[in-house]
Amino acid sequence: MIKELYGVNIAVKDLDAAVAKYSAILGSEPEWTKPEDFAFPGLRGATIKIAGVSINLIASENPETSIYKFVEKQGEGVFLLSFRVTDLVNDMKDLAAKGVRLISPDEPMTYSGGIVNFGHPKSLHGVQMEFIQPKE
Repeated sequence: MIKELYGVNIAVKDLDAAVAKYSAILGSEPEWTKPEDFAFPGLRGATIKIAGVSINLIASENPETSIYKFVEKQGEGVFLLSFRVTDLVNDMKDLAAKGVRLISPDEPMTYSGGIVNFGHPKSLHGVQMEFIQPKE
């Protein structure tokens, strides 16, 4: 079951410039993301927390990543919405039954903070969604 909005991921071209701007606007210091914090390699990022929600700024110089492709095709902007769930393995069945095409339909992906799966934007009216179950 979806519990809350966990974060908003924004694809950016120049991570340092975006972090400086968002930090100044939101009045909060960034937490730099380690490469192992991403489910996919080749990404760099920082998180700025405001009112319990993570604003994740993400960049990539690797043309094979979805962030790089998104910026090249559409420019910088909101890349995905992230939702915290309580039981991702069971929630995946419910999401699929509701018409969400999952990127990894058989099992969730792991990363240093827990498990995650992504709903394809073509099944969600053009918006990619991340369903995340962080480690407790």
